[in-house]
Amino acid sequence: MRRSGVRSSSTPPPSRGFDEEFEASLDRPEFEVILADYNLPNFDGLSALGLLRERGLEIPFILISGTLGEERAIESLKAGATDYVMKERLERLAPVVTRALNDRLERANRSAAQQALRDAHRRLQALSARLLQVEETERRRIARDLHDGVGQLLTAVKLRLAGLNPSSAEYGSRRSECVAAIDDALEQVRRVSRDLRPSQLDDLGLLAALRSHLDQQASSAGFKPNFTHEGVPLRLAAEIETTCFRIAQEALTNIARHAQASEVWVTLAGTDEELRLEVRDNGRGFDVAAARRGATAGRSMGLLSMEERATLAGGRLAIDSALSRETRLSLTLPLVRAGAEQV
Repeated sequence: MRRSGVRSSSTPPPSRGFDEEFEASLDRPEFEVILADYNLPNFDGLSALGLLRERGLEIPFILISGTLGEERAIESLKAGATDYVMKERLERLAPVVTRALNDRLERANRSAAQQALRDAHRRLQALSARLLQVEETERRRIARDLHDGVGQLLTAVKLRLAGLNPSSAEYGSRRSECVAAIDDALEQVRRVSRDLRPSQLDDLGLLAALRSHLDQQASSAGFKPNFTHEGVPLRLAAEIETTCFRIAQEALTNIARHAQASEVWVTLAGTDEELRLEVRDNGRGFDVAAARRGATAGRSMGLLSMEERATLAGGRLAIDSALSRETRLSLTLPLVRAGAEQV
């Protein structure tokens, strides 16, 4: 117990009344429990209780009286008193205080759990709305890539082939142009497919897919990549590989877009129970709390998406960063092996 407010029948200071003194003390609600005599000079316990409830403070309030009758006792409980103790039975005071403190702790825990549930519900609503938006954005992007890229290339090839004459002197060069256009179309198809889901993740596993993606991001963003691994099985359960890759993918995308980093470190480590991923960069850092508030408000959802992925896979995600400081993402996932071989 930090502090208990105990009010007795002592004479108040002449400069202020007991009610003013009590009300002023409520400006510093540091009390864990308040004990108040029912009869106070020019002030009574029920008035003190009324001031407490007007402030909306949920501090346990116990009345102590030598003359409190049954009717007044019921009145005080209806008014919000936690309990009452008669002066001739002060041996009840300790258990009454203990019970009041336990009840307050239980209410605080329940309130915290309800608030956490409300926060989770808001995050889920924001994530659901954002996912629908991202889905439509991705549909438009893929449609545009296919139409403006692959579609136009194949149309050009079709027109060139339609006018191609094997006996023409330009036959060889036009044929080479068609082959080059088809190669470009195939590369664009591969890029779209890789963005949707890298084939290496299915064919070769997490290590190969993650190393390849890191190299691609480093090449486009201009940072130096560092990749290390230890004790990681060649193959893991598909959901674990997908979760780990998508979180690393999001982290690397954020680094490439915002961090202005010159060097990035990606580390994978496996134990008998866990798979651990760490992504660290030497960039400019960011305010994690502000980013989380922005995600909850429906703005950039990268952080919230990573946290939800980790939670759904039974893992834990931690991000340590601040402005003008390096960023470190740590992910722990339960290690479910698809095979026993390790590298």
